[in-house]
Amino acid sequence: MSMTLKKIALLLIVVALISGCTQKQKEKNNLNILLKHNLVKYAKNFKLIPFKAENSRGYILYVKNDKKWNVYILYNGTKPNISFVKNPIYIKIPVKRLIVMSSTHLAMLEAINATNCLVGFMYGGNYKIYFKDVAEKLKEGKILNVGSPYNPDYEKILKLHPDLVVIYVAMNNYKVAEKLKELNVPFVIDSEWKENTPLGRVEWVKFFGAITGKESIACKYFNRIVENITKIKEKVKDANRPTLVWALIWHGRVYMPSNTSYVANMVRDAGCTYLGFNGSAYTTTNIANLIKIANNADYFIYASYFAKNLTYIKNIDPRLTEIKAFKDGRIYNITPDYWQLGYIHTDRVIEDLAAITHPNLFRGYKPHYFVRLK
Repeated sequence: MSMTLKKIALLLIVVALISGCTQKQKEKNNLNILLKHNLVKYAKNFKLIPFKAENSRGYILYVKNDKKWNVYILYNGTKPNISFVKNPIYIKIPVKRLIVMSSTHLAMLEAINATNCLVGFMYGGNYKIYFKDVAEKLKEGKILNVGSPYNPDYEKILKLHPDLVVIYVAMNNYKVAEKLKELNVPFVIDSEWKENTPLGRVEWVKFFGAITGKESIACKYFNRIVENITKIKEKVKDANRPTLVWALIWHGRVYMPSNTSYVANMVRDAGCTYLGFNGSAYTTTNIANLIKIANNADYFIYASYFAKNLTYIKNIDPRLTEIKAFKDGRIYNITPDYWQLGYIHTDRVIEDLAAITHPNLFRGYKPHYFVRLK
């Protein structure tokens, strides 16, 4: 190739690159996309960026799954062509036929009055549903039980023709995502369970608001939770900070939220010092190590509603009777509805903890989600 032809070829490549960049920039401008306007403030595992096009509006949704980000285009109206976003998955909103995997998903939908779009739930029937409307519809067959989160009934899912399935991906159920993809069932991954702050978890209500068309309700709900938690933190900020341990013992193993976990940060918001281990979200240890860390703790939250009295704790291991919280009668369990109703009332959960550990500041207050063992 002559030098002239090489120069022409190089010039064409440069022009093509400039043209491509210009086209993408024009596309961004035409969409009126608010690239710096992420609606998410506290959550670390998703981003929600609104856009407007000529015949469409919606959100660019980023969801963190392990170390990568999945990208979804949630659109209302004509499907937009957003080519500057790499490998997006397009989802038409608002979703009319929805299947969810977790009771935490039910909680978010309940918070924004959006359960009417539910057609299926990966339930399995192994626990009680505390959302009355969902429980009734499951009983009547208006919401179909499509099996457990780890082994759903894919035939039932296909028969429901869902517009969208919301799942979480953990070590025991990652194959669910692979199977849904194989069956061409539209799904979106929800990573709210990986958030390590109370407001980070609650903010996922905006995710559910976006897919169901309940954005304004979701924002109002979330802002109210923020306001209430801010008031609680302000109330306890100058008080003494009692120490608190949170743990569950199962088959001789102790499960404790780590120092960087959602639970630990929730306890701190309630004006307490959390005693735990460093590590991942949950750490496992033995009872001897638990006793070492809990020996002088002022309060002990036993994270199970199976514990009905102090005798239950004593029967797990008699050594537990020697810890300070047992001697002082300051061991509490959680209520059966904690994992569901407590999830949409995070502010009330934190207020319960604050009232338990700072009784002089909350006179007459009756906790709902925690019960003192006798």
